[in-house]
Amino acid sequence: MTLPSDVLVQLGQVGTLILGSLGVWVAMFNQRRQLNAQMFIEMSRRFQDVLRMFPTEAWLANRNPSAPLPPPSQEITDCTLYCIQLIADVYHLRQGRYISKRLWSAWEREIKHTLEGPVFQREWKNVAVEFSHNGNFQRYLDTLMRAKSSGDDTGVILGPSYP
Repeated sequence: MTLPSDVLVQLGQVGTLILGSLGVWVAMFNQRRQLNAQMFIEMSRRFQDVLRMFPTEAWLANRNPSAPLPPPSQEITDCTLYCIQLIADVYHLRQGRYISKRLWSAWEREIKHTLEGPVFQREWKNVAVEFSHNGNFQRYLDTLMRAKSSGDDTGVILGPSYP
């Protein structure tokens, strides 16, 4: 039993098409992973820049609720604003689905931990107006911060709503 040559050619074309499609899928998958890695590196760099600007005693007091709160200052307010702007950037990248769910979950845990601190709780009242144009983001931060102030430690890991 022999197959006609035109059937063999068609099978070869289908096989080539399948292999080509698989190659494109693998390339797209790898590009997405590389993009997430680049975003992680860039956002980590930006976070480190903000952390360097933040007054050390304020950052440590925010991480350790038993530490004394530093007095309010324009420097702390400005640094809090920069930090929340960075959080807004990451939030909007996630909304646009540019950040994977796995990467977002890792970042969101740290965002929540930072926002629960007493310095950010205090300073949010001063900088919230800067984000009033974005109701979804403002509600998102309010939800994260309310979880701590209400004593609810169940966690508020919210995925941003997609447009």
